Amino acid sequence: MKRRARLLPLLGWTMAAACSGGGEEMRGPASADGAAAGDAPPAATPATGQSMSVSRGTVPMKITGKVARFGFEAGGTGECASSAESSIYDVPATQWRATFGGGDIQHLNLTVWRPRSGAPDMVNLSLQSGEITHRVATVKGGEMAGSGTAGVRIEGQGGVLTVTGQDDHGHPIELSVQCERFDEVVAEGG
Repeated sequence: MKRRARLLPLLGWTMAAACSGGGEEMRGPASADGAAAGDAPPAATPATGQSMSVSRGTVPMKITGKVARFGFEAGGTGECASSAESSIYDVPATQWRATFGGGDIQHLNLTVWRPRSGAPDMVNLSLQSGEITHRVATVKGGEMAGSGTAGVRIEGQGGVLTVTGQDDHGHPIELSVQCERFDEVVAEGG
């Protein structure tokens, strides 16, 4: 019962990050219907491209979401960064990244990759609340987990990152992360 009680606040999050301004439309979200499946947390985390870091916890953020039939909201400061000169598994892409922890969310790590070739956006999402880690990883060349689509809507210096799909446990997931601004991604050691 303790596990279920800690999971409930997480299971309703739809991440919506709206940072000031207007601009780029997000690519079409897809939804997945699916009944909740197993609760066991995965052993691995999503694959990443380059090792990146940004300044810690200075960007105002708002997170909303839903996992299975449970919704959630959180806010505070975290990391939001972007780079137009990134690549993942040798695929040139623009990346947007958001990291947050606090309250009912032990850890949120979301990266959206938009290939410069015009291919669909790819996503790496790891969201932990309580004893459960929810993952969606659609980056070709990396370890896949769950399914879904991602989107980015630019608003001034910030924007909103979204994920819609199904996590690695079969739970429907909708997530929205609103960032007031995107700092520049800085490669480790440079």
